[in-house]
Amino acid sequence: MRSSELVDTYARVLFDLAALAESVDAADEGLQSVVNVRGNIDLREALTGTSVPSEKKRDILRDIFGADVAPEVLAVVTLLVDRNMVDRLGEVAHAFTAIAEKERGIIVAEVTTAVPLTDDLRSKLTDKLSSALGRAVSLRESVDESLLGGIVIRVAGRVLDGSVNAQLRDLRQALLTARQGGEA
Repeated sequence: MRSSELVDTYARVLFDLAALAESVDAADEGLQSVVNVRGNIDLREALTGTSVPSEKKRDILRDIFGADVAPEVLAVVTLLVDRNMVDRLGEVAHAFTAIAEKERGIIVAEVTTAVPLTDDLRSKLTDKLSSALGRAVSLRESVDESLLGGIVIRVAGRVLDGSVNAQLRDLRQALLTARQGGEA
């Protein structure tokens, strides 16, 4: 089985377990917590190092996350650690979120801006997109300072480019194709 198939399998198993327990949201939050803490160098070394026995790794995971994450998350994370796949945890989290959104009928809109969105703008954008598409929308935000300003939205197979770069490009094209005149 290819590595990406393994990641998808772990994510699907976690989703199925969380759905049965009616804890998909809690699983998503818990998985993100584990991913964020995994950045701790000492923890990463303890979970990936060969000097720490598997049972001790499980104890470490239970001590750190046992009370704070859904049991399904802890089970899958423990399995990843046991199989020396802790480095794939971020990919499993990403795949889990994608599966959860698809199963719930949520459309993902990739939003790129020159500066981070404010909470108010984020809310308005989500409402407008949800209204236009007739379904719930989840934003995946990224910042690209090279845009100069404006926004680029990729959603439902379409690209809505309202960036300053696009406007300048359109203006440049209009000027290049405009009829030359000047005679009265």
